[in-house]
Amino acid sequence: MKSIRIYQSGLFDKDDIVQLDKFSSNHLIKVLRLKNNYIFTLFNGEGTEYSARLEVSGKKAIAHIESSTVIDNESNINIHLFQGISKGDRMDFAIQKSIELGVTQITPVITERTVVNLKGEREQKKLDHWRSIAISACEQSGRNYLPAINPVGKLETIFNDSSADSRLLLDPLSSNNLQSLSAATNIHLLIGPEGGLSESEIIAAKNNGFEGIKLGPRILRTETAALAAITSVQLLWGDLGR
Repeated sequence: MKSIRIYQSGLFDKDDIVQLDKFSSNHLIKVLRLKNNYIFTLFNGEGTEYSARLEVSGKKAIAHIESSTVIDNESNINIHLFQGISKGDRMDFAIQKSIELGVTQITPVITERTVVNLKGEREQKKLDHWRSIAISACEQSGRNYLPAINPVGKLETIFNDSSADSRLLLDPLSSNNLQSLSAATNIHLLIGPEGGLSESEIIAAKNNGFEGIKLGPRILRTETAALAAITSVQLLWGDLGR
């Protein structure tokens, strides 16, 4: 059976006893139907994973820490995905799969063509939901570092972040492709929502250091575009296929 991985924030020592939260307890006991003394893995999102022995106490799952190890299987490049917010499960899919592919952080972005209304409590609920997806993606993919899901931002606010050595914008009208660019290790990747970025947004992004690239002759949906771009970058400069 594939090793069961559960996220639990914190630093633990051998023989520590950790009571898991309601969601994790339900997943282990009710969904997976695991029994006492089952050995599974906790990871804390900061690089350390722990071998733990399960104790079932009613509806509660308790982890007895038996050993720890630091495992770093992160990519050699940092990818910050600025993802235009899309409706339905497209955004969920883009977040889940981009984390499996190794992005370092994700900022959901409001653009002219964003149709999802996120204000106040609704925005916080969405962020909590997206962060739970990030945790699940790390549990599934074996990542021990939890990527950040940043607060929702407007397009113009991301232009102030000049920390990247490569700033890329998917633009189907561009004549550039990834192979024509120099290798980079700190990448900002901007993807529009369904309907794409407006012409004025593309111009503004390019005026603020983003370079337009196209991935091929076909127009991709927003969630497909993100994954295709991340995969291409990881194949060229990162750790996919290595």
